Amino acid sequence: MKADLPVLSAQDDPINALNLMDEFRVAHLPVIDNGKFLGLISETTLLGVESILNTAHDLQLLKISVPANDHILDILKVAGQHHISVIPVTDAENNYIGAITLDDLVEKISEMQGVHQRGGIIVLEMWEKDYSLQQIARIIEENDAKILSTSVSPGEEGRIEVNLKLNQPDVNAMIQSFERFGYHVKASYQEQEYTEDLRKRYEELMRFLNI
Repeated sequence: MKADLPVLSAQDDPINALNLMDEFRVAHLPVIDNGKFLGLISETTLLGVESILNTAHDLQLLKISVPANDHILDILKVAGQHHISVIPVTDAENNYIGAITLDDLVEKISEMQGVHQRGGIIVLEMWEKDYSLQQIARIIEENDAKILSTSVSPGEEGRIEVNLKLNQPDVNAMIQSFERFGYHVKASYQEQEYTEDLRKRYEELMRFLNI
């Protein structure tokens, strides 16, 4: 959670709130009353109001928060569904605990996916019934490499794509092994190519979330 992210009260001045959003590079901030989470207020909403108090009373705040024990991928899903740049964290009694910014969330997920570790990536395409992580791992390990992270996403025509981040930057030998075992290698990236591709995907995510 972001330790220094400011919170607003219903009595705060909208202009000051907009300045805080600009300073912290977010498009939303939590509104709190006596420790209770009232909701998120957006930059767009603040541009059209004279008082946060009236906005809160008119229920124009976004009543969106996550519990502290939510998984990071579930939190990212909430951010994407509601197009928010700040995700408030509350307890069972709706007490405000803190907040997570979208930038920090994406950075943490990139760490989980081994983005900052040296290596390459292979994308396999297959039918779901043919997916076996055990067999995939065996092929990788037979080439003296390790899987740093893996993810599965929908592919074309009902297939799935298996994204493998590996600890070896040169993935050519592993591609040959996969092809010998009948796997379809849809794409592969050496370290520099992977970093550039990740940057483009990050920019696409930011555009999707309207941040």
